[in-house]
Amino acid sequence: MPDSISFLIAGHKFRVVGDKESAMLRAMPGFPVFVAEYDEPEWQVVFGRTFEKPDEWKELYNFVFEADIMSCKFARKGDVYYFVMEPYDKAIPPLRMRYVSGSNEVEATEGADRDMLRFALWMALGLLSMSSKMLLIHSSTIVHQGRAVLFLGESGTGKSTHTRLWLKSIPDAHLLNDDSPVLAVENGEAVVYGSPWSGKTHHYHQLRFPLAGAVRLSQAPYNSIRQLGIVEAFSAIHPSCPPALAQDDRYQDMIVDLLSDVLSTVPVFHLECLPDEDAAWTSHDAIFKAR
Repeated sequence: MPDSISFLIAGHKFRVVGDKESAMLRAMPGFPVFVAEYDEPEWQVVFGRTFEKPDEWKELYNFVFEADIMSCKFARKGDVYYFVMEPYDKAIPPLRMRYVSGSNEVEATEGADRDMLRFALWMALGLLSMSSKMLLIHSSTIVHQGRAVLFLGESGTGKSTHTRLWLKSIPDAHLLNDDSPVLAVENGEAVVYGSPWSGKTHHYHQLRFPLAGAVRLSQAPYNSIRQLGIVEAFSAIHPSCPPALAQDDRYQDMIVDLLSDVLSTVPVFHLECLPDEDAAWTSHDAIFKAR
């Protein structure tokens, strides 16, 4: 039997099966915090499987992995989804994953290095978890007064800078996650969990908090914030959802259902701001006075 390692992520039992992969995850920053013991997983990723690209598939999304080291493709044929990571360095084998819609298992080939493995598991969890009203969302996430705040925006818009200003300026604020927390709806309430994916800041916390609000940031020569209506709020938060999944009609429907539930109870704001302390207080006062 191949080695395996089990995690509890956002309250769900997630197992990875594979000798090499299990060993890497035990030593990889982020994942040991989420290790858990249980008998049977809800979802699992099994490495060491062999399969080829089908004769025909519908390519849904393609992109270049960070640092321009490999290309990635997300595709579908019928009820089967494929995700392929192909390094530009031909000495490194590609990593392929296959998921049958509705199942609790993702199959994967061998050959992943640490960066490939980390991202492959991010993608696998996205495929497996959406039907459970949860998704990994691109956000820097602060916790204050026992509630989480999502800061949203494209890379370079100042999410991490703004959260650092909160940490410096707002008493008792702390960082939950700086890249991909888990957004979920549980018993009608929007909640946020820490995850093993936190960018370069290595803030990995096995914690859960109710969501107080979300803020989409843009740079400006002043500080100004306004609460968005439902349509604008959806447009503000949707781009931070996994872009590959949003290209598929099934997953897009699940994303829309989840965001609709979130937006029915949680305010979303647009903050135009400078990188200064006043910007942090501007967003703080809007969010916590809106409650």
